[in-house]
Amino acid sequence: MIRNLLILLLTLFQDKYVRTGTLVGLLIGIWNPEILQAEQVKNVIILGFVGWGIGAFLGYYRNGNSQFSKKRKFKVFQGGK
Repeated sequence: MIRNLLILLLTLFQDKYVRTGTLVGLLIGIWNPEILQAEQVKNVIILGFVGWGIGAFLGYYRNGNSQFSKKRKFKVFQGGK
């Protein structure tokens, strides 16, 4: 059970955009509890989830589907004919 939970967490937070978005959402929820006019714990959870979504969006579209794309090889022009 714990192994499956760890695999799920590592899968959800494998991208730097997702981690950054989640942390920013959590910090906004902690420092500005009046944003959603609810309890601070609910704000932290909701804004953390919103940050996760924004990070997932940025990570997916900025990297060009980085999990599935092949990196291009860097070719160096060495002169010649």
